[in-house]
Amino acid sequence: MRPRTLVVAVLVALPLAACTGDPEPSTPPTSGATPTGSPIPEGPVSFVPGEFATNVSNVAVALTWDGGTGEMTVENGSSSELGQAGLTAVTDEPAEVDATLEGPATIAVGGSATFEVTFPESLAPAEAGLLLLSFGGDSWGALSPVVAEG
Repeated sequence: MRPRTLVVAVLVALPLAACTGDPEPSTPPTSGATPTGSPIPEGPVSFVPGEFATNVSNVAVALTWDGGTGEMTVENGSSSELGQAGLTAVTDEPAEVDATLEGPATIAVGGSATFEVTFPESLAPAEAGLLLLSFGGDSWGALSPVVAEG
């Protein structure tokens, strides 16, 4: 058999060998799990005024601040002690404004703490574009506005 004829024979035989005669499935197979709905809200989203939160590495932080003095609670569910807490607002001008935090210097594993948070009176919550959280000088990300239920 000539090489060209052999190549043509193989190319014709491959699709025929792959065909099992079974009809194509009408729907793709599923994992058996049923969808529970999207975690992304549908429609207009509103936020709870003055409420911010985050949960990173089992450290839950909630801040209530509507200008002036606020309160921040921290629940340390991580496997490490947390160092001195810090909170910085990123704004247009000045670029960063640090809050004064009054509370414990550290938070033990499994412990919780409440801090009095004070930003300068001149800083309105609407001007605080981003609220950056730190413990022991290490960044722990940003607090997000709390989405209103319903």
